Amino acid sequence: MRSANGRSKGANMEEQFYGFCFPEPGGWHTPSVTLNTPEEVYRYTQLHGKAGMFREVRVTDGGDSIVVQMIDGQYVWPEEWKQLNKGDGEDEAGKTADATSEGNDPGQSA
Repeated sequence: MRSANGRSKGANMEEQFYGFCFPEPGGWHTPSVTLNTPEEVYRYTQLHGKAGMFREVRVTDGGDSIVVQMIDGQYVWPEEWKQLNKGDGEDEAGKTADATSEGNDPGQSA
């Protein structure tokens, strides 16, 4: 297979991942979305899995093996990603909101 620049894809090319969204776990799914990095995989699962529109989000590798799975907004695979369920990002989002409001509060004196 040739890439957009005309070169053959070799073993040194980074692996691509494919994201799918399921309105109901195990039912029909959206067409795949190509994801190129673990960061893109994380962002994709957070965006589509936490929004509530899709109950299941799966990301597979080129061999169609599941590499990340989220059901009802919670990571269920791989085991290492289950730790991301703790707090559900509320703490992180709260810190960001607090920092923003503190910096923009006109009632504060310097």
